Amino acid sequence: MAFRILFLSLVTLLAVWPVIRFELPAVIGPVWASGASERWSVKILLPLLFVGALVCAAWGLPVESGILPAFSSSDLPSLFVIVLSTAVAVSVASLISPSTAVPFAFLGSVAGFRLVTEGELDWIQTARTAASWAVAPLLCGLLAAGLVALTVRRPGNRPVQLIVSDQRLLLGCTLAAFLLAGAAAWNLGSIVAFFPVSALGAGPVSAAVAAVPALLLFLLVRPEFSAKAWHVADQDLDFTSGPVFAILAAMGLTYLVFSLPVLSRIGLTATPLPAPVLLLAALVGVSLARRKALVEGEKVLKCALSAVVCPILGLLVCYCLSMILNVSPEDAGRTGWNARITPTLIVLGIIVIAAVLSLYFRAQRRRDLQTEILLSREQQIYNAQKTLSALEVKAEMNERDLLNKLEIKRKELVDFAVGVSEQKEYMESVYERLSQVRSLTDPAEKDAATDELLSSLRERMYFSREMNDFYAQSEILHKDFNMRLKESFPNLTESERKLAILLRQGFSSKYIATLMNITPKSAEISRYRLRIKLGLKRSDNLVQFIKSI
Repeated sequence: MAFRILFLSLVTLLAVWPVIRFELPAVIGPVWASGASERWSVKILLPLLFVGALVCAAWGLPVESGILPAFSSSDLPSLFVIVLSTAVAVSVASLISPSTAVPFAFLGSVAGFRLVTEGELDWIQTARTAASWAVAPLLCGLLAAGLVALTVRRPGNRPVQLIVSDQRLLLGCTLAAFLLAGAAAWNLGSIVAFFPVSALGAGPVSAAVAAVPALLLFLLVRPEFSAKAWHVADQDLDFTSGPVFAILAAMGLTYLVFSLPVLSRIGLTATPLPAPVLLLAALVGVSLARRKALVEGEKVLKCALSAVVCPILGLLVCYCLSMILNVSPEDAGRTGWNARITPTLIVLGIIVIAAVLSLYFRAQRRRDLQTEILLSREQQIYNAQKTLSALEVKAEMNERDLLNKLEIKRKELVDFAVGVSEQKEYMESVYERLSQVRSLTDPAEKDAATDELLSSLRERMYFSREMNDFYAQSEILHKDFNMRLKESFPNLTESERKLAILLRQGFSSKYIATLMNITPKSAEISRYRLRIKLGLKRSDNLVQFIKSI
């Protein structure tokens, strides 16, 4: 009994490993990319729905098998041969493309086992299954393209409509996630339905024994599984919610359609389908609808080649292993050792080919990795040089700016010194003229001299030359602002541009009136006219707007 439990655990591990590694990431990845997995209802109900649908399909509910109607063997060695052949076929096919087809390899292995035990296959059913394998990706791609065309073209451009549309898309992604999980589990569960419960021993007890190693394997490879699922979500499906919803719904509907026996009426058959192949087909459909390549053509070709290799390789490996294990010594003595030698050589040849392919692809990946590292280092060097050049340019610009500022400050000091000197000379001249006026005795001459002196002082109070120098220096300091102001608002007058410069420097209306030699009321009127020309509303802040230019 202990040996049977260990053997059953080994069979379970061989059967579950390809599904967890290749199938589940392609189902869970789109759900994570849609954002529906952030909801607690999805986190709780989605795994329950997946497991429930898988259990229902595995416990013998009427599901058409695809290539063969049923599997009658109940011995674990036969089951071991099939799952081992499937694992070998998937491992070799994954060297061609990571988007491999586990259900195809499994059905090919079952066909190889039947070919040994029964001597023939139902070729009509096989042809119908092969046609279904070809039609399913086409249907998935067409559904994805049609759904993208319906979801991407949103009516209206108002923000409220877009928010409502995004909420509807999230709800649609949630429903599509439930559809995909249930339909995928039901479809893939038909693989387990090939085998009656008696093949696993004593009903529920052996089913529980098989479930424990499957759960332990999932926990063991969960980091790798999560990494693959996130790679699908972040790399393959890095776009908006509309296309992701289309991919989820297209995959779920395709799984659902190819789980129904009614397909036999149109010459097809219900059959297990690989999730990576459907995901790639949906991506091709989205690419056609958006007229933008979201997946490389080489990746599609490799996936198609891997999907073709999986069933053929599974059939050959299982056929050869079954021949080696099932031929009795009496048969060997009567027919010679050819019955054993030929399949043995085939298996060894497949192993050698797999080893050669593995070494080749590993060497290729190593070369690609080295090339990628080299390109990355060259890119880093280029970025470093670019950054260094940018820093040098920035340093040179800062140096020029600093020199300009120093020159401006030097000029300001010189102007200040000249201004002090001129003011002193002017005050001395005023003092001398006042002394002369004071010494006059004729009242008429004294009044005329006083009026002349007052007129000179009034003219001096306007500070015309100083204000011109002030505006000239302001234009130098705010050169970029003046250029942007002229480009954005070419209809401003010279006085309005001077007013904008004073406002940008933080002067109040009182000081602006003094500097522009106008009354405070006129300064307020000038500000109001400037607001109108700038197109500001009553609630907009004039100073903040000018500083933002």
